[in-house]
Amino acid sequence: MKLSKILALVMALVMVVAFAACAKAPAAPATTAAPTEAPTEPAAPEGAPEMNDVSDKITAWNGDFTFKVNDKELNNEALADLTKWKVKDLELVNSKGTAMTVSYAGYAIKDVLKAAGCEDATKLTLICDDGYEVEYTITAENAPYTLIAIEKDKELASAGVFFAPCLEETASNYAKNVVEIKAE
Repeated sequence: MKLSKILALVMALVMVVAFAACAKAPAAPATTAAPTEAPTEPAAPEGAPEMNDVSDKITAWNGDFTFKVNDKELNNEALADLTKWKVKDLELVNSKGTAMTVSYAGYAIKDVLKAAGCEDATKLTLICDDGYEVEYTITAENAPYTLIAIEKDKELASAGVFFAPCLEETASNYAKNVVEIKAE
């Protein structure tokens, strides 16, 4: 009888161990979710120039530049509170095929359009003091890199402003002495 009791006990123990092995593993303790990061600016497009905020270095440009956006006259005073940007060592090829390196400082086109009350505009016609016109389309990609420049190679704009679409590698859409912008 002793043997049968021992055998029954061993069998019971084996069954308990077997049932324990089949049981569900305990759930892992709940962890708190990692804090979500603030959204970041999209990466600059390949080949984009380095843009630097120079607002702390240039509080206002000396000079008396003026130009119109949809008949609204803008000048140094009207744009004084906007962020001032500089792009250095921009490499361009002019219409004659000559490579050149230039620097521009000015205001982002979207900021200028907002100051003029037409922030949703995407089509621009830029009119220079000699009648030359440039057609340009603003996109989400090129807007941060398109400047209404007050300075080119440290030379201040005088008879209008410079238009510098800094993502472009050829000078065909760049313009100087822009006196009027028609924005749609």
